[in-house]
Amino acid sequence: MYRIVAILLTLVLFTGVACAEAAIANPWADVTADQLTEASGLSFGVPEGAEDVAYRYLEKDGLAEMQFTWEGDEFCARIQPAVEWTDISGMYFDWENEEEVAIGHCRGVIGQAQTGSEDWIERCMWFDAVPGLMYSLAVYSTDLDGLDLTALAEAVYIPAQGDADGDI
Repeated sequence: MYRIVAILLTLVLFTGVACAEAAIANPWADVTADQLTEASGLSFGVPEGAEDVAYRYLEKDGLAEMQFTWEGDEFCARIQPAVEWTDISGMYFDWENEEEVAIGHCRGVIGQAQTGSEDWIERCMWFDAVPGLMYSLAVYSTDLDGLDLTALAEAVYIPAQGDADGDI
């Protein structure tokens, strides 16, 4: 009887170790702002009043991310090298009230979506064609009234080629 229990216990332990080793590793690396810039050449501006700022980098895709809270809402900003306009937000909703905007000298679009609950998401995306960088900034909120996401996008956006003037 003891021998059967010992064999079963051994099998359970080895199975648990095998399962733990087979777990998928998180592809995102938590980094500092300096580490992000060193690894990717990408950097974010931090809006005044932002709190709990955290950076992540998905090296295999060259995707940089900054998460922060501002006035109680959660924001996620992303930058990724791109040859053309592409959705890097990772948010796939039916966007409402989409309209064109300008962030710096870049063309962009802003829109809202309801998450299925009382929460709303507002997302702004823009493409800086000269260096080939796609940007997104999104916020989850129960109340988007009074929020100027384009103003925050301007604070997040650091032109890769400096403060070049250009037509939108």
